[in-house]
Amino acid sequence: MRSIFGVVFLFLMQAQAFEISKQSGKLILSGACEEGKSIYSSLARWSTNAKTGKTCDPAAVAGESGGSCNLDITDCVPEHVVKYHGATPEVDGPNCWNLSLVMSKILPAMRYSTPEEMNFYMRPPLCRALKDGEKKEPGDVGAIRQIAGVAKTTEYHGFIYIDEKIAYSKNGFSSMAPYELQTLDKVYRTYEVPDKPGCRQNVINSKSSQCGQAVAFYRCDSMESYLQKNQNVPDQVRESFKNMDAAENCVQEAMFKGDALSAEARKNLRDTGVALVEYLQDAKNKPEVAKMKSEERDFLLGSLQLRLAALGEQLQFVAMERQDRDTFKTAGELKYVAEMLQASAKQLRKGAR
Repeated sequence: MRSIFGVVFLFLMQAQAFEISKQSGKLILSGACEEGKSIYSSLARWSTNAKTGKTCDPAAVAGESGGSCNLDITDCVPEHVVKYHGATPEVDGPNCWNLSLVMSKILPAMRYSTPEEMNFYMRPPLCRALKDGEKKEPGDVGAIRQIAGVAKTTEYHGFIYIDEKIAYSKNGFSSMAPYELQTLDKVYRTYEVPDKPGCRQNVINSKSSQCGQAVAFYRCDSMESYLQKNQNVPDQVRESFKNMDAAENCVQEAMFKGDALSAEARKNLRDTGVALVEYLQDAKNKPEVAKMKSEERDFLLGSLQLRLAALGEQLQFVAMERQDRDTFKTAGELKYVAEMLQASAKQLRKGAR
């Protein structure tokens, strides 16, 4: 996140009570046995909640006690964690908000996500805010926000809550910041969430003067589940989501392998956005669009517009890193297409009134 570039690594070297390392393709949790067993159990619940299909039985470590333990947690976490814990992308961009949305299965791939994107999704139809006092579950999203005045907050950081001791986070958009299982306290200290009443609960009180930053928690459903439940979504819109997914996966692969984005990939990105804009410009004459509920239409079109804009931001990072003129051009084109999509969606809303 650009707004906190100077602070994201402030506490990276601070010690934590446990250590997670990769050994021969396995993730190993090392530390005090009692704490390790507690964390292992929470990770097992996360794996179940995420429907990973893995078998992770906390009873397998129930006999361990006292001293230090090394616990194999490979089957207790989603595959993303097994693959990317400790890893960094080749270029700047992929950040905390994106990780939160990817792990919630709202977005398909790792890239830069804008604060507007995070804020857009942390509400119905995909996410709901937990109530104060409601029990948090492994896999819930934590949204740290700056309190910017009465009844106003701004997005500051996002992470995956596992339990009160551990979280999954990428602390910043820098290519030096790894994806990491880390203590929840490290997340709070890095992003300066005071350990005071009202700052670390489920709901943010934006009128509170004691919290410069505070955290709120959300439980989310996947985009795939939403599209399955809403069968009246037009085929052209569904196809746009599939094309966007493919484009984002392509960008992710290029970023983590260090490859340049191919001319074909850049063309596909442009074509996806332009095809959607052309479709929407004539949408008022399409009966399938007229049948959509306004809130459904606004959500789907808003999602596509934000994704195009964020991809444009990510390609700017790539272009700056590699001084790639073609990628700079594609980034500008995507931003322009995103603006066109936004304008088309607004016209569609006016026409529906």
